Amino acid sequence: MTTEARLASILFFFALWCFVGLIAWAVAAVIARGRGALPALPLALAAACAAGVAVPLFGARDAMGFFVSLVTAAVAGAIASIAGIAFSRRLVQKQAAETETEVAK
Repeated sequence: MTTEARLASILFFFALWCFVGLIAWAVAAVIARGRGALPALPLALAAACAAGVAVPLFGARDAMGFFVSLVTAAVAGAIASIAGIAFSRRLVQKQAAETETEVAK
């Protein structure tokens, strides 16, 4: 296998894991009605790629490992989306409370 073919397959895997993470993020964004979803997007994609890479690193390098990496990418993307949305909402609430106390003074 040539170097270009290996690089292309690795890039394909990362693109696929990002797509799966994007789908998980989109579902979480729809459930959250878009509130605080945009800052969670990079977190979801990074978590999906990290989880996808972790599966072959732990030894599952066959076809079953490929499908397991897709599932783990989806789960990690969903968890990171939920965490990012929750963090974004808390940050907005904290900023609103600080602004409210400044206006009250």
